[in-house]
Amino acid sequence: MATALTLALIPCLLAATVLIHYEILRLTGANLPRLRIRPRQRILVVIAACLAAHLLEVVLYAAVLAGLLHFPAFGSIEGAFARTVTDFLYFSATSYTTLGIGEIYPLGALRLIVGLESLNGLLLITWSASFCYLNMQADFHPEPSDPG
Repeated sequence: MATALTLALIPCLLAATVLIHYEILRLTGANLPRLRIRPRQRILVVIAACLAAHLLEVVLYAAVLAGLLHFPAFGSIEGAFARTVTDFLYFSATSYTTLGIGEIYPLGALRLIVGLESLNGLLLITWSASFCYLNMQADFHPEPSDPG
């Protein structure tokens, strides 16, 4: 039963993170031309927006994992894990970024969520990289070299 509920929850998490990412990047892209700042500062805004999106997504996964741990049927998180907010955020961030250090690990149906969090994070991080590249390409105009 827990596996079936987990498999139903995964598309919801994927959709939520994609929507968070889409909306933050859409709003950033729409408002960036209105900002009266230099190109270097625009890139900082783009990077800050991407980081904000990723942090929200990590927090979402951490909150879901924290909620599911109240139901033992979903499994557990073992290792150097004290169930603090910091632990949940750390575990979610290392999973999202595919770092996966290993001193904290999931058991049971939670493994499915954690595995998909890594794939989801990888896709969203590359989306951010593309967004940054496109904005950099639009705003970056190197100084002409000195013919000297």
